[in-house]
Amino acid sequence: MRHFLGGLGAVLTLTLILLFVGPEKRAEATVDPNVYLGQHAGQVKMSNPQAATDTAGIYNGRRYYYGTLTSPIYATPIRFDTLVPSWNAATPAGTWVQLKVRVRSFGQWSEWLDMGVWAGGTASVKRHSTYVQPDPNWRVATDAVVSRYGATADAYRYELRLMATEPTLSPTVSKVSFVSSNSYRHGEFLGIAPLEAAWGVNLPVPARSQMVYAGGGEAWCSPTSLSMVMAYWAGRTGQPWLDQGVPAVAAGTYDYAYEGWGNWPFNTAYASEYGLEATVSRFGAIEQVERWIEAGIPVIASIAWDNSVSGQQLAGAPLTWSDGHLLVIRGFTASGDVIVNDPAAGSNAAVPRVYTRNEFSRAWFRNPNSSGGIVYLIHPAGWATPGSYAAEGAW
Repeated sequence: MRHFLGGLGAVLTLTLILLFVGPEKRAEATVDPNVYLGQHAGQVKMSNPQAATDTAGIYNGRRYYYGTLTSPIYATPIRFDTLVPSWNAATPAGTWVQLKVRVRSFGQWSEWLDMGVWAGGTASVKRHSTYVQPDPNWRVATDAVVSRYGATADAYRYELRLMATEPTLSPTVSKVSFVSSNSYRHGEFLGIAPLEAAWGVNLPVPARSQMVYAGGGEAWCSPTSLSMVMAYWAGRTGQPWLDQGVPAVAAGTYDYAYEGWGNWPFNTAYASEYGLEATVSRFGAIEQVERWIEAGIPVIASIAWDNSVSGQQLAGAPLTWSDGHLLVIRGFTASGDVIVNDPAAGSNAAVPRVYTRNEFSRAWFRNPNSSGGIVYLIHPAGWATPGSYAAEGAW
């Protein structure tokens, strides 16, 4: 179920067209949640843009046209120290988007924090995150806003800038999402019952190894996982253009600032360029994934483990350790263990494998280097997603 906190924004600074505003909904939680996902849906594009020149070399290094949307303030039902955005956009040649966010901590607003510049291609601008941030208490760690000194916040707002090389061009943004969480509570027991109807389900996600590619493939876990899920949807929907090869996805998700492929919102934005609905969220329990597998939706998860350290092992993993690795959860065995496509396997044939439920859960939620339950949720627009009764604020 999608949660609309309103349209993409009610404050239109400059000249953007807002075409849709949805109703407000909230998930019912069975316990006090530590994650909250706000999704702001609409169709936004430029009209009568203003002209500027990129003298700082942040965008295209020359003249461009832009419009800016500044959102209302969105209060969250939890205090958070981590905020991860994602967006769905179409950026035709000559267009790109930039997202900034600020958070409210005990009545004081942070400076605007730059979440980077996104474009599906590279002809006009090279997509990039931003390292230099102006706020003393909050920083951007490539793809997430995180507290520097234990500060927590209770609200956020965002600034969305749409840009183009010509006044007749425009990108289109259809959704902006923000998953807020309290990192000290990541992996808490959520009290969600297992969904045994998902046990024995094994979705036919094509198996693809990142290790068979020279020139960087060892670092391609995120784009390889994304390539597998997009290929799955190509088969389920009869839309062959969704099946993008691993090198193409790697090229389309590369972050030219940190020089890597693992920028979470860049990966989901890539999927959205092909018409898929894609969101970065955060889970807290294996049981939540079971709801998505039952709905026919594979889930990309970010995990960490170290087989040389007691209590951090992941038996059967193709690597001895990782402090951040993405793979595809495709199903569950009849006894509830986790069936994955692990792109770190040395061949396509070795990619499908099974991890024990407890070890996988620990690697995902409770390992000292884990992402705290980060997921990519990717599916065709309109596809039936799980109900909110087990969401705990995560979708």
